[in-house]
Amino acid sequence: MSLAVPTAVPETPPRRLPDWPEGWYVVGHTAALRPGDVSAGRLADRAFVIFRGEDGRIGAIDAHCPHMGAHLGGGRVVENRLVCPLHRFSLDRSGQCRDPEGRPEAATRCWPVAERFGLILVFPGRGMPPPPPTEAAPDDYAWITTRPVSMETDWQAMMVNSFDLLHMKSVHRRELIGEPEIRRTRSGGVRLRYESRVVPGGQLSDRAMRWLSSDHIRVQLTCHGPTMLVESDVGRNRYVAFFGLLKEGRVTRAYGAFGVPRGMTASWLRLRVARWLFTAFLRRDFDVVRGMQMTLNGVSDPGVKAMAAYLASLPEITDA
Repeated sequence: MSLAVPTAVPETPPRRLPDWPEGWYVVGHTAALRPGDVSAGRLADRAFVIFRGEDGRIGAIDAHCPHMGAHLGGGRVVENRLVCPLHRFSLDRSGQCRDPEGRPEAATRCWPVAERFGLILVFPGRGMPPPPPTEAAPDDYAWITTRPVSMETDWQAMMVNSFDLLHMKSVHRRELIGEPEIRRTRSGGVRLRYESRVVPGGQLSDRAMRWLSSDHIRVQLTCHGPTMLVESDVGRNRYVAFFGLLKEGRVTRAYGAFGVPRGMTASWLRLRVARWLFTAFLRRDFDVVRGMQMTLNGVSDPGVKAMAAYLASLPEITDA
């Protein structure tokens, strides 16, 4: 199997993939954090809190108050500041702290945070973060989310599986048309393009995809570390999906959002069709990666090798 950019595929796969590469991580749903709400989480063994001010904007900061270290997850939002539950010191979205009298105190770390596709993303790395992944021009699409799925598997296995060309037929009843293309993007990600058709038979979602696509599906997958953007042209229909993977101990939590172009007729129905088709497709991946102990020894699939090499090239999160 040849590729448009063979230099994107190494001769041998890497031995180690990063546990926590620098990048944007999905940590929740936009709709779940209303004005005045506070949510707590952990990333790369770092605790953080997210809160939404009364003006609707969100902030993400280290989870412990710089005054005496109380956890801010039990705090409350007053106007646009998060008030510590212990001594009523308050913090703004930049991490600047004030005592109850309004006098400035030591600041805490602010986490870059963004809202895209109906999801909340944070960047736990140091320095200037890259732009949030938005190749799909999110404002041009209507979006719908789904509940996160948790699985006992490594997040790397799920990402590598997305570029696994050999499993397209054995797991998904898809047959490749022509040669796939793998290349690095200018924004620092890795991209896979391919065309496929649905093998006859299968489940209801397979038959629906075969009918909608007129037996021709164009797919583009773009990975930026722990996130993946999937763009699919299915006949005259265009569907987009965005996925974020979050490691939680021995479990990986997968968040998803699904989009269709704005202004289309029956967009409400099209959104639900998009979510159904994507989740039916992914459910098969979830079944096969559950409990997987990934090894790259003897791997020949060019998509797997390219994705593994890309993940291995990412810098890991440090405290420097």
